[in-house]
Amino acid sequence: MRVASWKRGKYMIRLNHLNYRIKQEHILKNITLDIKPNEVIGVVGESGSGKTTLMQIILGLIQPTSGTYTSHQHHILPIFQHAYDSFNPKFRMRQSMAEAIKYQNQTDESQMFERLSKLMERMQLDDQMLNKYPEELSGGQLQRFNTIRTMMLAPDIIIGDEMTASLDVIAEQRMLQILKEDYVKVNNSRKGLILISHDITFLNQIVERLIVMKQGEIVDDFHVQNLFDQQRHVYTQELLSIY
Repeated sequence: MRVASWKRGKYMIRLNHLNYRIKQEHILKNITLDIKPNEVIGVVGESGSGKTTLMQIILGLIQPTSGTYTSHQHHILPIFQHAYDSFNPKFRMRQSMAEAIKYQNQTDESQMFERLSKLMERMQLDDQMLNKYPEELSGGQLQRFNTIRTMMLAPDIIIGDEMTASLDVIAEQRMLQILKEDYVKVNNSRKGLILISHDITFLNQIVERLIVMKQGEIVDDFHVQNLFDQQRHVYTQELLSIY
């Protein structure tokens, strides 16, 4: 395993010799990782590399088999790939978005609705779409709502798992720009972002740090400015050659 040393210091998330196993199958193997506040990170690897399982542990959806996971964060929220599964089919979009705002009960609701309106405009979603049910929207429209619902809550870290898979190239680029301008740098502060993808070139457009996973292990961990260094792991170089 080749993992570049990362600057030590205050961390928001720390995983130490973490393993996850289902019966006899090792999904994650000896994961040691620090994530600092406000980092913009990409996690890349082929299907089955363990990247989604790693994020499920960070979100608290599953528990590791062994090792430790500690966190100093207050608020981590996901944006999942399959937007239809993220909305109640019996609710109109307005109700689904309002439910998310109620969840953030310490925040001024009028401010949240104003942020919702601005994000919808930025993502080219008409206000009338709030009156529709999830099944009446396209996959791309619903994924934009899915992203907005998380962004407007401004959590400490957003974890996006293949979140642009249902978008065309133009919509994908627009979403990347909005994430940069309306989330990472929201309200003159800086938020953390972890994006999961199989596409290393997509991640390279927005992230500052890349974590490369293969067969449940972290094989590379580096700043994107070092992406083309000769010392990159052979698997990282293989991923680059694909795209």
